Amino acid sequence: MTGLLLLAASAAVICSLTYALGMYLESGVVPLRLQRSGFDAPFFVFLVPCLDEEEVLAGTLQRLTSLPLQDFLVLVIDDGSTDATAEIARSYPDRRVHVLRRTPPNARQGKGAALNAAVDHLLTTDLVNRAPDQVVVGLLDADGRLDQHALEAVVPYFADPRVGGVQVAVRIDNRRAGVLTRLQDMEFVTYTSIFQVAHNRLGIAGLGGNGQFTRLSALTSLGRAPWSDVLTEDLDLGVRLQLAGWWTMHCPIVAVHQQGLTSLRRLVRQRSRWFQGNLQAWRLVPQVLRHSSGRVAAEILHTILMPVLILVSSLMVLSLVASVVGLAASPLARAQLLQWPVLLSWYVLTFLPGVLFAHVYRRRGDRIRRWRVVLYGHVFVLFGLLWMAAGWWAVLRVLRGRRSWFKTERLPDRGKPGYARAGSDGVVVSFPGKEGTGARPASTGRGA
Repeated sequence: MTGLLLLAASAAVICSLTYALGMYLESGVVPLRLQRSGFDAPFFVFLVPCLDEEEVLAGTLQRLTSLPLQDFLVLVIDDGSTDATAEIARSYPDRRVHVLRRTPPNARQGKGAALNAAVDHLLTTDLVNRAPDQVVVGLLDADGRLDQHALEAVVPYFADPRVGGVQVAVRIDNRRAGVLTRLQDMEFVTYTSIFQVAHNRLGIAGLGGNGQFTRLSALTSLGRAPWSDVLTEDLDLGVRLQLAGWWTMHCPIVAVHQQGLTSLRRLVRQRSRWFQGNLQAWRLVPQVLRHSSGRVAAEILHTILMPVLILVSSLMVLSLVASVVGLAASPLARAQLLQWPVLLSWYVLTFLPGVLFAHVYRRRGDRIRRWRVVLYGHVFVLFGLLWMAAGWWAVLRVLRGRRSWFKTERLPDRGKPGYARAGSDGVVVSFPGKEGTGARPASTGRGA
């Protein structure tokens, strides 16, 4: 039995490594040729959904309004916050920043509902006054920090009328705070620089919510409420856009920077939410089978059904460990297991993938020292086990019928320009260098 488990585990690792290597090679071949002149650039509207985001919102607004490309609007969606979020947005001294306030009972119905309300606001008011095919909606989390030239990098993708959405790279802003945040950054970099770039050739790169740019006309092609009521509304939206005939692309040369979690328990909880959202995406499998074929269908199904592979892998690991422990009690079996060819093969199959991913991270992420490539490669393998724990947590929640989640905790931007704090006399907000932009009346739209 142990021999069969070992053979199955080895075959699974070899198949996964071969697939990843093929995607890596494909991501490094002929680059995309983008049209960079001769077309009208779209008008950008940034949506920033917020629920109690006073710790980070000011820094996000300051970064957005400092972007070199100035022709855009920012719509902060205050989804029933009880802190100073709305006051920070309303008092921000830039006329491009607007606020859409959602109040109970409509507020706090999920991120998808908040974004749908924002799209409806854009379509039913004169805030933009442009045709949907001339508008690109940029989506940022409240802690998102775009690279300065992100818009210039994204614009050429939309010269192709087939492109409905573009996702920029994601980096962890506090990746130097410790090993846990470094591994989160490594996870994002290796995934996007290998699988996302390779998926560009098929027009099926995933949309990640934060740092996502989508044509307003592509969104409305899915109906007046394009986002679904699911935990991973970004995955759901991306797949439905692809099935509707739109291309979704990845822009690897710029990034959105977000906070990484410094608590292991909160990290597992976050990944459990993502995992449960991926389980909800299984409802899209029949549509994928009906509306796509060939490699496109295979890649989309691989993304949607990844939880199955993770859960099966976790059972395989537990069974293999239990069998090895049992055999170790036998002197004869222990002597066979401890032979150096067996130990070496186990070691290589277990840790070689992590070291290769760390090498990719060094090339396409941060220039870490070579000895750290080996170290992070080994730790990255153990880090991957978190997905197994998160997966079973998510399965338990599904079986218990639980769908609500607490939002991810933010770390305050203390000491950074634009930090806001709430005191006994009200809210104190400081926006250095913004005095010349002019104060804007508190135009909040419907529901204010």
